[in-house]
Amino acid sequence: MRHQAARCVGALLTLTMIATEGQTVEQGNQRLQPILFIPGYGMSALTIEVDRKGKKATSFNFLLPAMNPDTIFKEFSPPTSNALDYAGQSGLKKDDIKLVRYWLKLKIDNNGKAHNQENVVVRPISIGEDFAKECPRYRGMMVKLTSMGWAANENLMCVPYDYRYPPGHTAFVDNLRQQIVKHASIHNQKITIACHSQGCLLAYHFLRTQDQDWIKRHIGLFFSMAGQFSGCSDCLRWAFQKEWSWHHKANANSPSDMSWVGELALGLQTSVYGDHVLYRWGETAYRANDVRRLLKDARAVAMERATDHYALDNQNWFLDGVRDRKPLAVATRIVFGTELRTTIGFDFVRGDPPQLNCDQPQCGGLYKQDQPDLIESWGDQGDSTWMNQAPGRWLVNPKCEIKEYKRVSHMEIVENEQVMTYLKNTIQDIDSGIDTCTL
Repeated sequence: MRHQAARCVGALLTLTMIATEGQTVEQGNQRLQPILFIPGYGMSALTIEVDRKGKKATSFNFLLPAMNPDTIFKEFSPPTSNALDYAGQSGLKKDDIKLVRYWLKLKIDNNGKAHNQENVVVRPISIGEDFAKECPRYRGMMVKLTSMGWAANENLMCVPYDYRYPPGHTAFVDNLRQQIVKHASIHNQKITIACHSQGCLLAYHFLRTQDQDWIKRHIGLFFSMAGQFSGCSDCLRWAFQKEWSWHHKANANSPSDMSWVGELALGLQTSVYGDHVLYRWGETAYRANDVRRLLKDARAVAMERATDHYALDNQNWFLDGVRDRKPLAVATRIVFGTELRTTIGFDFVRGDPPQLNCDQPQCGGLYKQDQPDLIESWGDQGDSTWMNQAPGRWLVNPKCEIKEYKRVSHMEIVENEQVMTYLKNTIQDIDSGIDTCTL
């Protein structure tokens, strides 16, 4: 492992862990700092509510199939077979199955701003009440942390969110702030914010946009696992790929909807991707600066407008780090896997040109190519190392605050024994007033 921080011997604790339901969880004489965990893209359980205009309203729960494989549904009570059955058990009628894609599709107006469909409300099923139901993909991580002394739903909570939108455009900030205030008061301790993948960008936005004195008083540690701190290069294809499927192994379909701006409208930063070719269509090459041209050529014109509106390069909170290199107000650790081949983009064959006056991906030249060649680099099989290393621009001591784990994949990292131990040890150090990366 590279960048392994030197540990302070005096900070090492060999204490017995006790986890008693309904009581404060302690490790010896030291209480474990509460963890608020923010999940990755598509791994929050959502409730969809639809006003049918005179008909009986529709309400059901939803988990995005591509990000939640069938195996996780077998652990529900009662167990279900897959994402579709899960939605059906919670209220989705068979006659409405085909309408779910429309209800979840975002409308992108002429200014590039995204909106829910009329009379559709999307929200997390709950927040901080039932970790396993709110964020079921992370049940394995929850089990590991409870074995270390935390108690799920007492001092280990999940904070799900509507991942269709980018940071700052849902109730997530208010929800997270309320959870922080609640648990800081209950436990009389600072909070650890832990996160995975897209959830780390939302947490990062929160830490940048809240009053910094308030942040210092309430938060002890920001712990990012395979966090995304830039636009997602290979995700751009979702804007002109076939729409998502109820079958999580439908590889020709997008993992999400082509209208969801949470990953697709963030833009790509040259500070991360440099001059690397990320997409190719025949002889035409597209780099980080060519995002809007790629979307226009693919006839994803609505997402092109949204990118003009939501791109990270236009957000002051994001530029605080990537441009001004300002560190966060709290101790930070960035961990991720590396040395695995990772898709960063695609190489399309130049086929028939788009139809005349085409303004939809379905009539563009790239939409119909189910299996383009891959453009690859090194990373964790989810994100490239370029993206994962991006926080090094704003960290105080990146050689210490960044820790890489060889051949640990994007999803494996949240259950990796070494990572969980590092999280526990870092929380204990910070809670004891010791930050080994500032010694």
